[in-house]
Amino acid sequence: MVGTKNNRRAQMTERLIQDSLIELLQQQSIDEITVTAICKAADINRGTFYAHYEDVKDCMQRMEQDATKELLAVIDEHLNPDSLQAILTGIFEVVKKRHAVTSFILTTDQDFLMSFIATTKREIFAHNQAQIVGIHDREKEYMFEYYLNGIVGVVRYWLKTGLHESPEQLASFINDWWYRGKPLKDLADQS
Repeated sequence: MVGTKNNRRAQMTERLIQDSLIELLQQQSIDEITVTAICKAADINRGTFYAHYEDVKDCMQRMEQDATKELLAVIDEHLNPDSLQAILTGIFEVVKKRHAVTSFILTTDQDFLMSFIATTKREIFAHNQAQIVGIHDREKEYMFEYYLNGIVGVVRYWLKTGLHESPEQLASFINDWWYRGKPLKDLADQS
């Protein structure tokens, strides 16, 4: 429907604005980027920008919020304890689809990243805590920090090296590490 904020044309315009912001972030910090620069890169007028966003930071925050909603929806969809690989595959599909935004978040926006990790940990921990037996609650907290930060490191490396592996392959690697727990000596012997 014409005139509604969620119609296809408005969504395409928002994506164009967001892509232009991400492109500019490759060369400048968020504080250096102006609405004028985004409009020039997107080939739109300032009125079009302001019809969608209040300012540059609002655009960035909305991109982060959208990525977070997509990632949390994947987690919520796969809450049973046997679904680590399904959760990771879904997350990595979102990361690949939104690689420019997720790359910015993972390399530049540390406050948002830490907030997202904390939210993710709470979601997973709340639904899987009973499945992890024989470990005290405090140790479980450390375990989740260890794995989540490790996964963030893997995703950073995946983005940095060009996303060569499919989301399914990357999820399979981590799933195997989680459930099989190969000692470092075994991994070194396979090299």
